[in-house]
Amino acid sequence: MDFLEKALDKVSRQEVTVKEGLPKPELINNEVNSSEIVYTTTQKITLNNEALRDRRVVAMQKHDPIADYFRMLRTKVLKQMRANKWNSFAITAPTRGVGKSMVATNLAISIAMEVNQTVLLVDFDLRIPRLKWYFDADVKYGILDYLNSDVPLNQILFNPGIERLVVLPGVGDTRDSSELISSPKMKKLVEDIKSRYSSRIIIFDMPPILAIDDVLAASEYYDAVLLVIEDGVSKASEITKSLQMLSNTNLLGTVLNKSQNPPDHQGYGYY
Repeated sequence: MDFLEKALDKVSRQEVTVKEGLPKPELINNEVNSSEIVYTTTQKITLNNEALRDRRVVAMQKHDPIADYFRMLRTKVLKQMRANKWNSFAITAPTRGVGKSMVATNLAISIAMEVNQTVLLVDFDLRIPRLKWYFDADVKYGILDYLNSDVPLNQILFNPGIERLVVLPGVGDTRDSSELISSPKMKKLVEDIKSRYSSRIIIFDMPPILAIDDVLAASEYYDAVLLVIEDGVSKASEITKSLQMLSNTNLLGTVLNKSQNPPDHQGYGYY
């Protein structure tokens, strides 16, 4: 994959700007910076482990070899986040179907399992939200209900039974996603969730970057981007164009999903 190596090398040599001046964090509501989190207003759901396994959500499994890949990815991501004092990043892909939401879900779980971090996973794919499906969560409200109907966040957020992890799901769909992302109410929402907790990492599960302009419209909300590509499916031209569109954004790296030749555990073809 020489084309990918050259493209990544080009991006890596570009100047990286660290965003500073984030609002001072406050500890309020139902999340605290300690080894034990008590959820008093956020709804808590019970995970269906069999359903999660069928949907390739495995990061909470201590002895699953695939979970080790996400722990490795977690370590690499957190190293960059801490070095640059970032607290948020987006996950996107060139096109649909490469597994970006699966990666976002597993990576969020893996980061939350590190006791020094709390994680908020946000479904920012307003047209085709997928996170509630990956968690097999039967939830009534989503981020669109907050934006359009003033449903309060504490009726939308849920804890999927994993300590230090909270999910802001999507329910329903809209054709006005980029307009909603740029709206004053969305800006207020993001400012609120970014300023609450000093130990929190926020992960935005974005739509594919080549499909619509939402990733670029939301660029002020996140500090960096992780790009997911699919082995044998994502075309060289799609990857190159995606990297070009992200050239003014801090790139955490790429995840090669569904690899036909993983480095270990040859029976598993995740990445």
